[in-house]
Amino acid sequence: MARINIIGGGIIGLLTARELLHRGHDVHVLDAGDGRNSASCGNAGIIAPGHPPIANPALRSQALSLLLDRNSPLYIPPRPDPALFRWLLQFRRSCDRHRHARLVEILNQLSHLSMTGWKELLDDDAIAPHLRPVGWAEVCCEQASLDLAAGEVDVLRRDGFEAEVIDGDELRRRDDVFSEHVVGALVHPRDILTDPAAMLSALEDDVIRSGGHVHHGCMIRDLLVDGRGRCHGVQTDDDEVIESEIVVLAAGIWSDRFARRHQVRLPMQAAKGYHLMLKMDSAPRTGFVCRETMIGVNPMNNGLRLAGTLELSGINQRMSRRRLELLRSGVARYIHGIDQAEVTSEWNGLRPCTADGLPIIGPLPGLAGAFVATGHGMMGYTLGPATARIIGALIDGEQPEIDLGSFDPSRF
Repeated sequence: MARINIIGGGIIGLLTARELLHRGHDVHVLDAGDGRNSASCGNAGIIAPGHPPIANPALRSQALSLLLDRNSPLYIPPRPDPALFRWLLQFRRSCDRHRHARLVEILNQLSHLSMTGWKELLDDDAIAPHLRPVGWAEVCCEQASLDLAAGEVDVLRRDGFEAEVIDGDELRRRDDVFSEHVVGALVHPRDILTDPAAMLSALEDDVIRSGGHVHHGCMIRDLLVDGRGRCHGVQTDDDEVIESEIVVLAAGIWSDRFARRHQVRLPMQAAKGYHLMLKMDSAPRTGFVCRETMIGVNPMNNGLRLAGTLELSGINQRMSRRRLELLRSGVARYIHGIDQAEVTSEWNGLRPCTADGLPIIGPLPGLAGAFVATGHGMMGYTLGPATARIIGALIDGEQPEIDLGSFDPSRF
C-alpha cells in the first residue's frame, strides 16, 4: 500500500481516488477549491463516448473567422500570446483529415474503456442514483448537419457504440418540445446523463466512506523532489509539507504550472465554458446537443442546464454577458418555450484543452513517483473512468488496458 496525494478534486481526481482506494492505497485528495464551483461542477452532464475532438477538418480554414466572430461557438479573442499561437498551429495540424480520423479512433478506444467503468459505477448503490442511462441526441436544424451526423454512424458502430438517425417527426413524437425547425437527430440511446455537482458530491462521499481523505482549500505551491529526482510529496502555500510516495497531478488547467517548475511542458489552453440553469414549464425530457450551435441541454432535478461555448481568453473568470446570451439564443430554434424560461443561475469555468484533443495521462517525465492526468477538455466525465483505471494500473506496475503512446506527457 502506498500513500498517494492527488492534486485536484474534480471528476478526474475523485474517480482516480476511488480507483486507488479500491486497489488498497492510502489516498489524500488535495483540492484548492470548496468542491462546489469547479469546472467539473459546471459540465453539461452528458457522458458522450464517441464524441470527436474539437479539432476537425471543417475548422482548418476557419481560424480567422473564429478570431473575429464573437458569436462563434469557439471564440479566440486576439491577443499577443506566443503560447496561444503555438497551440493554434498545432490545433490546425490536428484538423487535417487523416490526422482527425486517427484522433477519433484513439479517443473512441479510450471512450470504450471508460464506458466499461461507467457500467460498473451503475452497479454501485452509492453512485447509481446520480446516473441516468437514458441516452441523448445530437439535434439538427439543417439537412447538411444531419447528413454529416448520419455519416458518423458507421464509425460509432465500428467502435462499439450504439447510434441511430431519426427524422424530426420521430423526435417530436418522442418529445413534443422540439420545434418544427428540427429536421432530425443522431441518437445515442445507451449513453448516460448526470447532474455534475450531485455526481461529484456523491463521489467525494464515496471516497471518504472508503477510507480516503479529501482536503478542500488546500493550495499547493509545488511538488517536492529529492536529489535523486523522486517526488515525495507537496508543499502548500502555508508551508505545510504533505509527504507521500506517489503524487498524481489532476489539477486541470493548473497542472501545467506545477509541471513547468520541473522543466516539463503540458501545453494546454484554458477553454472557458458557460452554463445557464433555467426554470421552464415544459422542459425537454431528452438530453441533447444542438448540432449547429454546439450547446448541450440537460434536464436536471433543479432545472434545465444549457452549457457550451469555448472561449480561449486565458486563465481568468471574467463573465461575458454576450457568451451567456448565446446559450439561450443558440437553443431557441430547437425547442419551444426557451425565451420565456426563468434564469436561476449562471456560471463559467475553465476546461484544460490540448491542441490535439487528446488528454495527457501517464508518468510525469523526469520525476519518479509523479503521474499526470489532465487535458480532457469537455470530456472529463466521459473519459474519467478510463483515466482512473490507467493511472491505477501504472501506479501498481501493471500493463494498462490500452496503448498510452498517444496520451504520453512527453509527446510535447
